Amino acid sequence: MAKVKVVKCMLRSPGEAPMVRYILHREFQLWKCFMSHSHNKIVEGEEVSVWVDAQSYSEKPPLQALPLEGVVRVDLQYWDRILKTAALAQRFFPLDEYETIREIFLSHYPDPTALGPLSPHQRIKETRGYYVHPRLPVLVPEV
Repeated sequence: MAKVKVVKCMLRSPGEAPMVRYILHREFQLWKCFMSHSHNKIVEGEEVSVWVDAQSYSEKPPLQALPLEGVVRVDLQYWDRILKTAALAQRFFPLDEYETIREIFLSHYPDPTALGPLSPHQRIKETRGYYVHPRLPVLVPEV
């Protein structure tokens, strides 16, 4: 089962409606700092859980299976011209917004015709999956 620890949060500019973001847990603090200080964005509503690929989920649902949010994991291999090496970007997008966001996301990376030794078919892998909401503990009142 492919599981990846992610942080779900809301990202917004002052005065604008928030947009949901799913960020790798290990990158979240750096990303939050970058969004806050370089882009003047507000990051709020942080929640840590896991992304599970759809194929594995259908084989064996996690214990805290509901509710689920459809999320696409994108693994993009690209040629870093400065370092002259292959690099990998892994991002997560809401399934219902992915078709709209896809071209904007890809525009941040080099043209696929300029991949150096990478062939275009190695460039992108899109995997459907789910963000599994964390199970909140049941608080038992003390007697």
